[in-house]
Amino acid sequence: MIDDIEKIIRAAGNIMLNRENLIIKTKGTRENIATSADYEVERFLRKKLTEILPGSSFIGEEDGGEGEGKYRWIVDPIDGTANYARDLKVSTISVALTENGTPALGFVYQPYTDEMFRAEKDKGAYSGNNRIHVSDRPLANSMFCTSWSAYKKERASMCFRISERMFPLCEDIRRFGTAAYELCLLAEGRIDIYYEASLQPWDFAAGALIVREAGGFVGSVKEKESYDKECPIIASNRKENFEVLEKIVSEEMFRLS
Repeated sequence: MIDDIEKIIRAAGNIMLNRENLIIKTKGTRENIATSADYEVERFLRKKLTEILPGSSFIGEEDGGEGEGKYRWIVDPIDGTANYARDLKVSTISVALTENGTPALGFVYQPYTDEMFRAEKDKGAYSGNNRIHVSDRPLANSMFCTSWSAYKKERASMCFRISERMFPLCEDIRRFGTAAYELCLLAEGRIDIYYEASLQPWDFAAGALIVREAGGFVGSVKEKESYDKECPIIASNRKENFEVLEKIVSEEMFRLS
């Protein structure tokens, strides 16, 4: 089934790369946008993925969810839509399959570079045919990847304070604009520590599994992440790095409240 899923996701990537007659609209705020390709890719994935696993349910960012059961697909048709709308070529397709609420399979595809990241629970993480693993860099040599809550700018001051506190502790900071891809970069050892103030399950379900199967650490703040609601997400290559960031985030969240 993994080969079949990858073929479906690559086909969805071809839909994404065809930008002819692209329509862009907002979803509530000027920062939160969707394109006609988001909807086309999601509907294609909904049809094809539920066909290869009859009885499975599906939840996507654009059209929501339908059905219940043991297996559920959690899909972001284009993670990094703002990048995509501007043709920045840093956007991904994220597909996770949960079994009884826990991710069992995760796929993140970057069609511009043809990078296919995948993980199966307890069977490791891969980029293409190559097994991947998080780095072993200490915090002082780590690359910190984060964002500043573009959709809910009232949280931005908290996010900036977290970045300000992390910057002297780490090597540098990056922002790519696609959570799924950033988590995969962490899993592959290209970045080392990650924080986002609020992510939906479709943003991180696949990436979180890929990080864990690559030997990394993922969680929310003082608890496990939720696959039923939005939550803050922390991820890291090393447990001690995770704990430093978690402490900073907890303190700043308490200050915001």
